[in-house]
This record gives sequence, structure tokens and C-alpha cells, in this order.
Amino acid sequence: MAGVLTDKRLKGKLGVPPITNTYGLHTLVMLARLNGGGEKNIDPGFNAMTKQVAPDVLSWAPTPGEMDGLMQAGDVILAPYGSGRAVALQNTGFPLKFVYPKEGGVALQVAACAVAENAQPRLSQEFIQYLLSPQVQAMQAEAIGLGPVNKTVRLTPEVAARVPYGPDQVSKLTAMDWTTINQHRTEWTERWNRSVER
Repeated sequence: MAGVLTDKRLKGKLGVPPITNTYGLHTLVMLARLNGGGEKNIDPGFNAMTKQVAPDVLSWAPTPGEMDGLMQAGDVILAPYGSGRAVALQNTGFPLKFVYPKEGGVALQVAACAVAENAQPRLSQEFIQYLLSPQVQAMQAEAIGLGPVNKTVRLTPEVAARVPYGPDQVSKLTAMDWTTINQHRTEWTERWNRSVER
């Protein structure tokens, strides 16, 4: 990942979401990890971002829609992104390829939660179970690029190639230490605004 983001051939063609976007936050943490730090020592990530990556960034597009537009226009040819976003763009016919970094992709989860003490507790739980059913999980994988969390889901090879799927692929994903991140997120955002996107 770090080698690609610092490749000078991409100068002016690189898009990086800001720290307020989860993909940008993941990028900062992974740069920290690749440079001897991590969530508990973010300085190496900021140093790599400000000195090696930021000078070559064309756009810090804050929303996936903006980044999609920059890619479709040919202005941005590489960006840290999610496999689900890639599938959404591929489904429009846009020729985009999602590549997992050799260091491993970061797991980004989608959640469904029932509101506590709601008027329809049984129905809300049934809806969540419906979302987790093999049929719906397979539809979400094909239509919006979500990797299934139900282990009984069977995907076609074409769909399986576009989403995190199966024990081998899932075992290569890396998790973030959200407890530490959440303790420092405001401070990191302020630092990012002062030092990265100047």
C-alpha cells in the first residue's frame, strides 16, 4: 500500500479520502502501522501522509460520490477505497479494478441494530435475521458488494471474486483498534486539518 501511494508516477492522479471518511482514517492508520507505529503511535502515519503521500494528492474528496466522479472523469486513477464502492462503480459499467494491498485489506463492517425498547421488538429482530439470511446476503454481495457474514452463503465465482468471501479471503483482512481510534479521533482530525490538507 505505502509503495503505491508514494509512487511518483501517480503525482496529480491520486485521490485520498480525508480523515473524516473511514477510508482516509484507515489509510492513516495503515501508514502508521507500515512505518513502525499504529493506533497507539499515529505519528509515523502522519509523517508518511504529510511528507510522502499528500504532495501527490489531486483530491481529498470527502464523499464516495465525489471520488467516483473524479475516477469516472479520469482525474483520479488510484485511491484507497472499499470493495463495496468498487462493486457499485463496476455495476455502472465503469472499468474499475479493486486490489487488496499485500499488507491486507481493512475490514469495514456494516451493521444493523434494533432500536432498544422499540414498539416492535419481535419484528425488528425478524428483520435483522432476514438481512442475515443466505438469500439476502447473496443479493447484497452481488448488488452492492458486501461480503457475506453468513457462512452458509454460496456465491457464484464471478461475485465471489469481487467481495471479501470465504475463510482464505476473510483471514487476510485486518481490524482496526476502534477503542484507541475513538479516544483520539477529534485530536487526529484537528491535526489532519492543520498538517495534511493545507
